[in-house]
Amino acid sequence: MTALSDARGCLTPAGLALVQHATPGAVPAELAQHVAACARCQGRLLKADLGGPRQAGGHAPIPGLSGPERVARLWRPIVLLVAILALALTALVLLAAFAAD
Repeated sequence: MTALSDARGCLTPAGLALVQHATPGAVPAELAQHVAACARCQGRLLKADLGGPRQAGGHAPIPGLSGPERVARLWRPIVLLVAILALALTALVLLAAFAAD
């Protein structure tokens, strides 16, 4: 038992904090191996509140995306959906026109 792991071998709160706040690749190998194999510690890490900024709905914002980039990510799927619906409607109108002849 160390300061980073308890009697079960799972991470202590200090160990969880170390893993959460470490840069990628900087977590000690023994902790990374344990987290990779321990569903309990994985769940605790996923449930942990990192205390970062939250959007409406409780989700953390996508890092690196500012306002205009978020809008750009939203309008593209909407335009694609409208285009698909327009093509489907055009196909139905043409099918009905040819079926009437």
